[in-house]
Amino acid sequence: MLITLGFYKRKPGLSAEDFRRIWCEEYGALYGQRPEITQYLRRYVQHRLAPQTDWPGNFIGFDGFSEAWFENADARNAMQATPYYQAVLKPMVETFLDLENSKWVAYDDQVYQIGGPPPLFPG
Repeated sequence: MLITLGFYKRKPGLSAEDFRRIWCEEYGALYGQRPEITQYLRRYVQHRLAPQTDWPGNFIGFDGFSEAWFENADARNAMQATPYYQAVLKPMVETFLDLENSKWVAYDDQVYQIGGPPPLFPG
């Protein structure tokens, strides 16, 4: 399993509320609506972050992060190569993300988990 994590900063001048609305209600919703995407994507989770004023230390500085789960890197690359991803999803991120200051990382499995079995995947 390949899990890609994206850590996102909103585009300068975009309010936190507008970022959340676009990312969650508009952009995120598109991932589950198209078979050419869902045939490759096993799981997609968005996590909205807010500054924690009651914790010691510095805030991480991102507005949210996501998990995109794939069977392997080939599946991720195939999804990203689809005409729908290229024409709709990829250009849409430029409307709400600060791409220069957002970060992505991938890892190949869960190493340690507390609280039950790993999630089951469709298909």
